[in-house]
Amino acid sequence: MSYFTAKKLKEARVNAGLSQDDVAAVLKISRRKVTAMEADENPILVDDVIQLSYLYKVDVREFLFESYIDQGEEQVLFNRYASVFRLFDQLSDKDKEDVVWVLKQRIKGYI
Repeated sequence: MSYFTAKKLKEARVNAGLSQDDVAAVLKISRRKVTAMEADENPILVDDVIQLSYLYKVDVREFLFESYIDQGEEQVLFNRYASVFRLFDQLSDKDKEDVVWVLKQRIKGYI
């Protein structure tokens, strides 16, 4: 894809605390392929980028768009959770209260 994507893939793997061997085992690919992706030696398949975004818990746009990274943290968070907010807005007031209650319980560690 690009040097930018390769660099971001490596950063995300390191931040996730995974080795190239770990990634290769999870994705059932060779370690050499992981190394090649991170070195921008071979084209990276979109499917691989999507799988890596799930594995690293990183928005796929962070691997693809430099402009996405340049946004402020608040904007990145908004973009990441915009669909959740749209769904939340469609809930009834009672359902919204229930969701907020569940989130509070989760934050407190009760659930």
